[in-house]
Order: sequence, then C-alpha cells, then structure tokens
Amino acid sequence: MTREERLKMLLHPEQYTDEQIDRMLDDTDISTPDALEQWQHFEAGRHRSRRTLARWAAIVIGVLMLSGISYAAIHILNNSKADKETAAQTVEAPSQEQQPEAKPEERTDTIPQTRFFENVPLDEMVSEIARYYHKEVDNRNAETHKLRLYYKWERKDALESVIDDLNHFDHVNLAIEDDKLIVK
Repeated sequence: MTREERLKMLLHPEQYTDEQIDRMLDDTDISTPDALEQWQHFEAGRHRSRRTLARWAAIVIGVLMLSGISYAAIHILNNSKADKETAAQTVEAPSQEQQPEAKPEERTDTIPQTRFFENVPLDEMVSEIARYYHKEVDNRNAETHKLRLYYKWERKDALESVIDDLNHFDHVNLAIEDDKLIVK
C-alpha cells in the first residue's frame, strides 16, 4: 500500500471497510523510541544549558565587578582632585588687602588626624567637632541625642566640608552662623 493510499484512508475512513483499515494498520510500522537513547539526548541538552547558564552568570558577574571597580576608581579620583584643590587653596598666600582669618590653635602630632564615630549620638559628635573648630553649639533639635551615626571625620577637612558631609545623612541639618554651629 502506498503512502498516498494510507493518507486517503486516514483522511476519509468512511470510504473504506474495517478490513481495509485493519490491513493498513497491520502494514504500518510504528517505531517506538528507545527510552535510554532519548534520556541520554535529554541529559546532553540539559548539561549544555547548564554550561550556557554558567557562562552567562560569569559574564554578568564580570560586568558587575568591572562596574564596581570603575565606580571606585572614579570616586577615588574625584576625592584626590578635591584634596588637591583644597591643598592648592590653602597654599595661596592672603593678599595685603585681606585680613587673615584667626587660625585655630596649633594641633600637635598627638591628636590623630582621623576620628571614627561609631554609633555615636549626633549631639556628642557635633560637640566634639565644634570644640575642635572653636565654635559654640546651638542645638535647636531635642531629638539629636536619639540619632546615632557612623562617620569618618578627617580633621584636616574644613568645617564647611564636614557639615556638607553630615547634612547628607537623613534627619541631619547643620549650619554655621557667626561663631556657632547650629543643629536644626
């Protein structure tokens, strides 16, 4: 029986007798797939997809690492430029017309130049910083004792720079007016 005849029988079984259809089905070779072969084919595909997933994961991790390194490098460069600009501004001699500002008393080498505040109430931190820069503290916010911060204070930084850094924290609002450090 040809392929075309079989196809006609399948499409229009009403035109054929049951004996003709049975004969056609007996002549048809239906192959059953080998389960082991199919399983091995499935496993090979799964291992390939795992390797592909691992490669993509490695690519994503690599991109994230490079992004982090780039961000850190840019941050370091910006900080070093700001430090150089600050140093250049402090090196300039005041002109004859300008009155030099009163300098804070000389600091000795016994005072560490970096102070780490770890979980310290804001009012204590501001008091210490104000003492160092010879300013009075005007605390207009009674909640400052409840607010605790982690902060790295570089004593070489200008007071304005320190205040800008601290004002980046939530619920912190500091300002300088006259000889006072105001906590709002």
